[in-house]
Amino acid sequence: MIKWLSTLNDKMPNRLKSMLLFLGLWWFLSLFMSPNVLPSPLATVTAFLNNDASEVLFHVRMTMQRIGMGFFFAMLLGLVLGTMMGVSRVLETWLDMWVMIVLSTPGLVFVVLSFIWFGMNEFATVVAISIASFPSIAINVWQGVKAVDGKLIDMAKVFGISPRMRLKKVILPQIYPYFMASARACLGISWKLTALVELLGRSNGVGYQLNYWFQLYEMDQVIAWTGLFLIIVLSIELFIMNPLEKRLFAWRPEVRI
Repeated sequence: MIKWLSTLNDKMPNRLKSMLLFLGLWWFLSLFMSPNVLPSPLATVTAFLNNDASEVLFHVRMTMQRIGMGFFFAMLLGLVLGTMMGVSRVLETWLDMWVMIVLSTPGLVFVVLSFIWFGMNEFATVVAISIASFPSIAINVWQGVKAVDGKLIDMAKVFGISPRMRLKKVILPQIYPYFMASARACLGISWKLTALVELLGRSNGVGYQLNYWFQLYEMDQVIAWTGLFLIIVLSIELFIMNPLEKRLFAWRPEVRI
C-alpha cells in the first residue's frame, strides 16, 4: 500500500498536489471554526450547487463580457502608447509621466469618476476597466520595444531578409515575452476591477453576487462564488495563456539552473 501511494505521489502533477494540500488544509481548519466563518469544502460545493444553473451562467457571462471588452480596449491602448513611447524619445518624454500617474492611481478612483461622468452603465464599466488596466501594458511594451536588439535587425538587412520577414522573425520574437507579461498583468487587473465595478454599481455579475451573499452573511456562498471566479481565472491561464506562450516561444530553449 505504501509503495503504491509512493508511486502515485511520483506520478501526480505538482499542481494537483498543491490543490489537494490546499483542500486538506481548508477542511482541517473548518473543523475548528464556525460555518459562518469558514465552511467546509463540501458545504461550500453543496451551497453552490443549490444555485440555479441558468442564473449562474448569466452572471458569469456578464462578468466575462465586461472583462473581455475592458481587456481588449486596454490592450489596444497600451500597445499603441507603449509602441509610440518605445520608438520615439520625444513621445516618451511626453507620455511616461502620465502613464506612471495612471498606474499609481487606485482603480477605485477611475470606477467612481467613470460612474459620475457616464452613469452606472456598461460603457462606464468598460471605460473604468480599460483606463485602470492599460498602463501596465504600455510600460511592458515600451520596455520591450526599447530592448529590441538593433544589431540583429542590421544583420537581417545584410542577409537581404525582407521587411515583412524581419518583423516576423526578428522583431516580434523579441517583443513576445513583454507582450505576454503585459497580457497577464492586464488580465489580472481586469478581473479585480470588474469585481469591484460589479460590487459597487452593477446589478449582475460575479462581483454583484459576492456583495449580495456578503450582505446576507452567507459565507458558504461567498466562498463558492469566489472559488468560481478563481476557477475561471485558472482555466484561462492553463488552457489559453500557457498554450499560447508555448506556441510563441517554441523556438526558445528552456533555461535550466
